[in-house]
Amino acid sequence: MLFGNVNKLSLVKYVNPSFVTWIDEAMALAAEKEDGRYELSGENVFVLLMSPETEEFAKRKAEIHKQHLDIQILLDGEEQIGYTHELAEEALALTELENDVAFFEQASNEQMVKLGKGDFAVFYPDEVHRPLCAVAEPRQVRKAVVKIPVSAL
Repeated sequence: MLFGNVNKLSLVKYVNPSFVTWIDEAMALAAEKEDGRYELSGENVFVLLMSPETEEFAKRKAEIHKQHLDIQILLDGEEQIGYTHELAEEALALTELENDVAFFEQASNEQMVKLGKGDFAVFYPDEVHRPLCAVAEPRQVRKAVVKIPVSAL
């Protein structure tokens, strides 16, 4: 996992330069577009703009992807995202997932990171993450989730 803020991208100079491009593109689209799916530069790279409501931790499921990285950008509101680098062997052995996602009720040694407006987190394939957990109480947020196929890197 990589954590940062869209207003301080100069602090993450070590990150793939394409990530900065896709974050900038997603932010520009979010400023003018409704919720939905939009193509970004790069082969099969896209952004999902959404306005979901956060939920209590116990109601959210952890997830992994195999073929995509996520850049989860919080545009408005606050949320917590659980994450861990511990993945059960049977989940690690999976190769093909329907819609490139597998959900889990439990995750070992899960830690939380709080995202505020402009914060982002990058999750690589097989990195367990549990997005949209409420900070204090459930509330609506606005997010951009950039989906990057491994083949685009």
